[in-house]
Amino acid sequence: MKRTITILMLVAMLIGVVGCAPTVEETATPEAAAPTEVVTAPEATAAPVVEPTAVVETPVELYSDKEFRAAMTASPQSLDEGYSTNAHTRQVSPFIFETLFTFGEGFEVIPQMVDTYTMTDDGLEYVFTLRQGIKFHDGSDFTAEDVVASIDRYKTTVQAGKKLDAITAMDILGDYEVKFTLSTPIGLLPALAFPQRPVMMPKEVAERNMGTELKGEDVIGTGPYKLVEWVPDVHIKLERFDDYVVDERYDDASGLGGMRIAYFKTVFLLPVPEAEARMAGLETGEFDYAESIPATSYDRITGNTDLQASIVIPRWSVALEFNHKNFPTSDVNFRKALAYALDMEKVLTTITSGNKDFYRLDSSIYTPEQFYNTDAGSADIYNKPDSAKVAEYLAAANYNGEEVIYLCNKDFDFMYKACLSNAEQWQAAGINVVLEFSDWSSQISKAQSMEGWNINQTGLSPRLDPTQLNSSLSSSAAGAYGYNNPDMDALLAEIALGGTNEDRKVIWEKIQAKIWEEVVVLKVGDIFELAALNNKYEGFRSFFVARFWNVTEK
Repeated sequence: MKRTITILMLVAMLIGVVGCAPTVEETATPEAAAPTEVVTAPEATAAPVVEPTAVVETPVELYSDKEFRAAMTASPQSLDEGYSTNAHTRQVSPFIFETLFTFGEGFEVIPQMVDTYTMTDDGLEYVFTLRQGIKFHDGSDFTAEDVVASIDRYKTTVQAGKKLDAITAMDILGDYEVKFTLSTPIGLLPALAFPQRPVMMPKEVAERNMGTELKGEDVIGTGPYKLVEWVPDVHIKLERFDDYVVDERYDDASGLGGMRIAYFKTVFLLPVPEAEARMAGLETGEFDYAESIPATSYDRITGNTDLQASIVIPRWSVALEFNHKNFPTSDVNFRKALAYALDMEKVLTTITSGNKDFYRLDSSIYTPEQFYNTDAGSADIYNKPDSAKVAEYLAAANYNGEEVIYLCNKDFDFMYKACLSNAEQWQAAGINVVLEFSDWSSQISKAQSMEGWNINQTGLSPRLDPTQLNSSLSSSAAGAYGYNNPDMDALLAEIALGGTNEDRKVIWEKIQAKIWEEVVVLKVGDIFELAALNNKYEGFRSFFVARFWNVTEK
């Protein structure tokens, strides 16, 4: 038996409601946020599955020939999401690429390139009907052939392709209809929506890039902006795609989907590593937007009538990754010593200059705004500084003062300050930590090499589905940095099968308990990010990815 579903939200892993949601059809459980100047996600509530709204007129008279210049913290390593977990890749990609499904304002799954679909009750067969009229940046039409080729290629990528291994067949039923057959039920729609996203590209581009990273002229999508030029560490130049087909099922943008309108002719994404340089450029008018401004600048921004402030909640979880192959971080006892040596609140107050409006203690990989939030496994170790336990676990690890290389950067102000505070506390506990600074891209490259380091300072943007953690926890994942545990792999495989949110949360709690039991990664807490833009603009809504579509001059 089949059921036909016309969707805006479905099978969300988080729970809440959406501000621009159209009419209700049946109940699902996504999480929501209603961004205003200060963006927070409301408490979890049941959310509906909805249909798109009626077609509305696109306000084309507001299109501009002007450029928008955004000062970002760093340059991406790649523009291909299948080849990078880098936050800056995810920042650029949505301007250029689209997906069959994406996530909305409350991190709920919404359709983007799919119009309607059917699925069998056993979850083993999906038939997707595509939106018609969508064009790629090279002028070709988006059809079912492109879907098949794009998914086939995605399954060859290094970061996340394995999450679609359950798709055993893709059959083209017509120019705009394709059937997916699965070997086992999985949370398919989130897998088609969440980072690293299976972006759609022309069939020819996909076929000539099987197993290779998209570069240069092959960076072709259907998004509201097309890539004109990328000069690493200098700028990314995006130009409005005049043949972009606005999704008029919606009455506004939502998350990375909805009605997205590219008002600016050109958008420049400019890597500006120094926070003060971003702030100064915003004040002089060199930049229209600046991300990741220190919280200490909040009064400076609100006191300037030419600027407007924006706070993103949640934004970053301050976290540490470990090299599980190199001693001493290869020893779980040493990793526990690192945890017991830290006063987490001291780290967070260092980052935010003590402003409690910009941080919170939180041991969960998922934030309190999200359905999967839990303190499982953390009660006896999170924010429990204990010098006796540090000594006990260092002795158990046979640690004798060896150098512990700690990879850091100044591109992200919060990471820089976290490094200083962590290192100070570890050194005071008798751990011979050596800070090694580089730019963010170089830091990630060295981490991926697995050579010459022990601790990697990072930040986790909001995780959108438990399967997203495969890239950090799965034995085969590059981002797990040598961590290998068959029990963890089995839990990850189990949660990937889908099921109800409640059933999956039980599994997730086991996963998080194991994370803390083995200190696979170490979460310090949550911080909220301050950004700012010129006050002559309106329509900007904060999100964990900066979005400049639907932004206009007042």
